[in-house]
Amino acid sequence: MKRYWRWGNFPIPQAHVSLIGVGVILNALWPLTFEPGGPWLTIVGIALVLVGVALMVWATAAAGQVELADPDTLVTVGPYEMSRHPMYVAWTLVYLGLMAILATGWLLIFLPILAIWVHWDSGREEQRMVETFGAAYQDYRTRVRRYL
Repeated sequence: MKRYWRWGNFPIPQAHVSLIGVGVILNALWPLTFEPGGPWLTIVGIALVLVGVALMVWATAAAGQVELADPDTLVTVGPYEMSRHPMYVAWTLVYLGLMAILATGWLLIFLPILAIWVHWDSGREEQRMVETFGAAYQDYRTRVRRYL
């Protein structure tokens, strides 16, 4: 499988972006912030965002020219060897990092909604993979964890 960058594989997931946007807007209108946690909270947040972005880049590079929205090949290399959904993991790290950096309780309140939304989306994706790749995906699913 050739390894080329495909920008279409760099995701902008609805769940994460929507809830971050709503949380930031609500925080601007009705601030709901954490108690000051000192600079360590910002440092942890920045680290989570950086790790999340690095994981996105790695997963995008590992997918190469495979179109992840409608794959014709099962991607099982790179971060896909450890997680069936590394992009969701990456975006959740970014979400958690932004929650820490912004110190907003709105993103904390929305965290369970995010978890349910992501789990539902990933379940739908997995069903499509079973339909597309059959036994090969079933085998992959038994070997690799869903998230971490």
